[in-house]
Amino acid sequence: MWANNLNKNSKLKEGQTLIILPVSGVLYYVKKGDTLNEIAKKYSGDIQEIISFNNLESEDIYIGDILIIPNGKIPTPVKTNKQYVQSSTVIYNKIPVGSSYFICPTSSCKISQYLHWHNAIDFSEKCGNYVLASAGGTVLRRGWDNTGGNYITILHPNDVVTYYGHLSSFLVKPGDSVSQGTPIGSIGRTGVATGCHVHFEVRGANNPFNK
Repeated sequence: MWANNLNKNSKLKEGQTLIILPVSGVLYYVKKGDTLNEIAKKYSGDIQEIISFNNLESEDIYIGDILIIPNGKIPTPVKTNKQYVQSSTVIYNKIPVGSSYFICPTSSCKISQYLHWHNAIDFSEKCGNYVLASAGGTVLRRGWDNTGGNYITILHPNDVVTYYGHLSSFLVKPGDSVSQGTPIGSIGRTGVATGCHVHFEVRGANNPFNK
């Protein structure tokens, strides 16, 4: 329920996507100002376990990172005006952005899969073609994860983060400033991918390419 922002009275519907964590624990979306030490303390996690499980190279974390806290526990609700509320929320409050704020991350803009895991849309494209920055910003991460393969994340001026997965190569590095439409990497099928495409996520706002 926590990972999917549900409660005991929530009704599921056909076609709804649910996040099922691979271990007992807590799913956390990193927000501006967060530190790994504070997150571990709040959710009763172990810093080294968090680093290891999430394949982090150090305690450095960035806005838009998605962390699993192994064996983490939800903070005890606090009582306010006779109502119980959680001491914090794991899921981002989504910032409204204009429909034209983002552009397609590929030149063909051919969608192969609509909204799925982590607010993502897949765009199919020939392997080796460019992946484009959907909006201007600063490159936060480039790296590897077992599902997304080679990936890049970009922080935009409104604190929204975009993620580009399954890349075959990188053209930018952390700290680089990119303009909308800048080539940032090449289409691939690294990680868990059945064909050449880019897995495009928007973290902190609605994905504009979802029907």
